[in-house]
Amino acid sequence: MYEDLVRIIEEADDSVEFASFGEGISDDWVKLAEKRLGITFPKSYIWWLKKYNGGEVYGEEIYSVYCIDFDKVVGGDIVYINELSRKNDSSFKDKLIISETEDEVFYFDLSNGLKNDEYPVYELHSNILYAHSFAEFLKRRITELV
Repeated sequence: MYEDLVRIIEEADDSVEFASFGEGISDDWVKLAEKRLGITFPKSYIWWLKKYNGGEVYGEEIYSVYCIDFDKVVGGDIVYINELSRKNDSSFKDKLIISETEDEVFYFDLSNGLKNDEYPVYELHSNILYAHSFAEFLKRRITELV
């Protein structure tokens, strides 16, 4: 199902800095992060976490689970980023930030629940749909910045 995405990641060479394929996080960390955030991650995001665990596309971090106690972690851990965002702005209760760039913030729109095991990805500032799934988001980020 994700063969095309794996190929795009591999062909991107140094433009994509993820862990080696297959060196992702455990199901236990996925469940802990979901429980802490009170959500279910979309299927393609879970696949990415379990296969790559995280990293950057053209130097822009895609938030992941750092596998560090959530009360001590900082940086680009998805739990840390989103707990901080929710604490500072109540409008983030239906959004899960997945990446911030120089010009844009990308988030999962949680307001309508999972559709086909995925959340759509939106751009925060323009409030437009960017991708119908996390896998599509990754493909687009990798290929459009070339």
